[in-house]
Amino acid sequence: MCFFGKQKYVAAIACLKRALYLDPFQWIVAFNLGLVHLNTKQNASAYHYFSMAINLKADFSNSYMYLGITLNRLGDFESSCQAFQKALRLESGDCTIYLNYALVLFNNGLIEPSKQMFERSETIFEELEEDDKEPEMLDQRELLAEKLG
Repeated sequence: MCFFGKQKYVAAIACLKRALYLDPFQWIVAFNLGLVHLNTKQNASAYHYFSMAINLKADFSNSYMYLGITLNRLGDFESSCQAFQKALRLESGDCTIYLNYALVLFNNGLIEPSKQMFERSETIFEELEEDDKEPEMLDQRELLAEKLG
């Protein structure tokens, strides 16, 4: 993921695919491949790797959250919502899941449910330590708060 952090996506994919070849049952490698593909807007590939990660480790909530984002990008809103709901059943205290779910709901025109998810996200976010508040999340919070009024 060092290459991913440096935005060298081709190198990141190559290294992660090699790692997956060497050990095909490492769920974290499949998850990281999903992240790289999602970031490069290769949504079908992201779907494949997030699904693989879920099959290998079904109790990791972030896999379901990112699968939900991917499914929404692929135009399957209903399945996207199901993935987010599964993520929340696994980890109801993660404000990132609520925030991303709120964004998906908002982008699909469901304003009231989006507000509810955003409020839950805010409640959890306010309880976080300063070190746990990711800068990217701060930007997304501000944008959604502005749009929701």
